[in-house]
Amino acid sequence: MSFLRPPEGFPPHLVCIWPLVWCQLLLLRVAVRAAYGQDARYWWSITPNGRVFLTSIHFGLKDKAAKEWLKPHAHSSDRLAAACDGRAAVPAFAQCCAQPSACREIAASYRPSHGMACVLPLPET
Repeated sequence: MSFLRPPEGFPPHLVCIWPLVWCQLLLLRVAVRAAYGQDARYWWSITPNGRVFLTSIHFGLKDKAAKEWLKPHAHSSDRLAAACDGRAAVPAFAQCCAQPSACREIAASYRPSHGMACVLPLPET
């Protein structure tokens, strides 16, 4: 497979655009090597319109251990994590009661000017 010669079994109606397909393959190779390492084996395919796409990737165990950042996160955001572990089920005014030190900090930072004795957080919207 080179710039001037397509691989065996290449669709005959795409031979005229083979140089464009070859450029897509080079970019795909660079992306796979950067993300999964030099030893990664991958398979590609082509659509009837001439777009190259990745069908599968196989990489060795040593590459898996080296690429910890490839593991998906347990939760995509802190808000989702709070919903899963129960923090989101507790309203803001009740969180203050669970941690008295936080309640004292809020009360010390807020000085009501019109004589309110009780300090409540803003309502949740």
